[in-house]
Amino acid sequence: MFFILFFVSFNAFCQEKIDLNVKNTGSNMTLAILEVDEKMIEKGDTLAVFYELPSGEKKCGGYVIWNNERVALTIWGNDNTSESKDGFHANDIFLPVYHIKNGNINNAMNSEFMTGNNFFSNNGISIIKKLY
Repeated sequence: MFFILFFVSFNAFCQEKIDLNVKNTGSNMTLAILEVDEKMIEKGDTLAVFYELPSGEKKCGGYVIWNNERVALTIWGNDNTSESKDGFHANDIFLPVYHIKNGNINNAMNSEFMTGNNFFSNNGISIIKKLY
């Protein structure tokens, strides 16, 4: 049942044009990505993470352009001084990393971590050994 619900919501999410506007909230963590399966992505494609608003809408919480080299993706946390959610809360899950091509989500990628995990932590660092 969970798989069907995830698949349906993922499919609906994938068919929208993606808004990559992010807000610098002053709270962030770093996600280093060391390698991406070359069969899944090309130089110039985008890797992004999304947080969910109370309404269920997904918003971009950080992105980076893949350049065929190691990259660092800044994941933005919530600004606790504003009333609306505008980033990840502590311990929010930030995976999967989505592959975006031509403004649309191409696929959700699997992650193999070297260090850290997939929970947002202000000033934290996580390292993904490989996205595939």
